[in-house]
Amino acid sequence: MLKSTRLKVAVFAGVAALATATAVTGPASAAVEGGSGCYTLPGSWKVVDDNTHDTFLGSYHGSATATSGVVNFTSPNNTTTASHGEWKQTGCGTYSDTDTAFLIGTDGKANSTITFKANITVTGRNTANFDFAFQINNLDGTFVTGGASTGKATRIAVQPR
Repeated sequence: MLKSTRLKVAVFAGVAALATATAVTGPASAAVEGGSGCYTLPGSWKVVDDNTHDTFLGSYHGSATATSGVVNFTSPNNTTTASHGEWKQTGCGTYSDTDTAFLIGTDGKANSTITFKANITVTGRNTANFDFAFQINNLDGTFVTGGASTGKATRIAVQPR
């Protein structure tokens, strides 16, 4: 059975959704698509949950002009694996993603999954807002719990050494 504290931490593991990989785009200056005026999502992001203030790291893989791709997120706890999923553009500067991670029990084995579904609005070259829902299921697919939250993100940009 999941404890409420563990669940609360695990819930926000995928925020965003969410990433063990590095960005495949160039510097943040490439964040606006060629002449369209739309801010783009591909790259790596630091997302802070508005409710828990936990920080998650995520990467949206694709070129600066991509309209879909793969997403990975990492959680600040050791009870959630890296998430795996896909993202797609839904409008000018707006995106959706779905990603799933395992939740690890006290025995060190996966005992359930958490799936995140996020709507993302890229508000500037290096800023974005996340609005997401999550669902936790046992490995056999039976529903355990769910919920929603929001978060603010900043792009992880190259910093000269």
